Amino acid sequence: MSKLSVQDLMDRIQKNLGVPWQSQRADGFADGIYSGNPDTSVTGIATTFTPTIDVLRQAVSSGKNTIICRETPFYSRGERAPLFWRSGAAPSTDLMESDSVCRFKRAFISSNNLVIIRFFDNWEARTTDSQLRGLAMVLGWDKVHVVPKGSTEPYRPGNTSFVLPSLSLNDLGGNIRETLKVRGMRIIGDPLARVSKVALTHGLLLVEDLQQILKEPGVDVVVGGEPVEWEAGPYFEDLVTAKQAKGLILIGDQVSEEPGSGQVAEWLKTFISEVPVEWMPAGEPFWTLS
Repeated sequence: MSKLSVQDLMDRIQKNLGVPWQSQRADGFADGIYSGNPDTSVTGIATTFTPTIDVLRQAVSSGKNTIICRETPFYSRGERAPLFWRSGAAPSTDLMESDSVCRFKRAFISSNNLVIIRFFDNWEARTTDSQLRGLAMVLGWDKVHVVPKGSTEPYRPGNTSFVLPSLSLNDLGGNIRETLKVRGMRIIGDPLARVSKVALTHGLLLVEDLQQILKEPGVDVVVGGEPVEWEAGPYFEDLVTAKQAKGLILIGDQVSEEPGSGQVAEWLKTFISEVPVEWMPAGEPFWTLS
């Protein structure tokens, strides 16, 4: 079997993407190779939400040297991300290099000759919202998706509604917790409120995201990742009080996004046959007291 280099892998990803590749990003965190050499031979591919040290160890133990992730392997982005209204400069290279966690992780990546590829913006740019599709399929909701009339692609940004048999907000939360094995779920709303039409989303929730989601008539409850707590949380509290919605179920950013990494793995398998491809969930980092 012929060898597959990291550069070959990148070329095939771009060829099969279905939209023009976006290589630039204003904050400097464009998709691409974050660690490793393009000439490296790929021994196996692991897809994951975020390349934690545990995920990297699992990849190494299974003989996979290439990790394709949604989030970056290191921790500097939040210091200047405009979503959080922070105006400070990014941490200096010296500061990051002197951090013991970063040093440990860099050394592990280097000593095991791992290649880390970020794949976020270009995955999001595709016609299909595979993050939403992956989450809906894991929940078992793909058969109750409300597809707009005339739509040729059901999983698109904005097509987020699902109609379930009527149940209480508490029972809906319990069902989601059991299915996704969520340990750190949080809920806004009356536990006894009856709900049926659910808007499902993933990742970070801003007020404008909630406003857009709730343009869909009849949405009772929004299920999503994480809010900007000082804005989106209080906004939804007021929505419930004003009886414009019944509940918000927060399953966490990582839980809401991880199934999409499973979709990345399935997509890669359609044009990568030389090496094994495996989804390696990073797992939920949070838990609550019993």
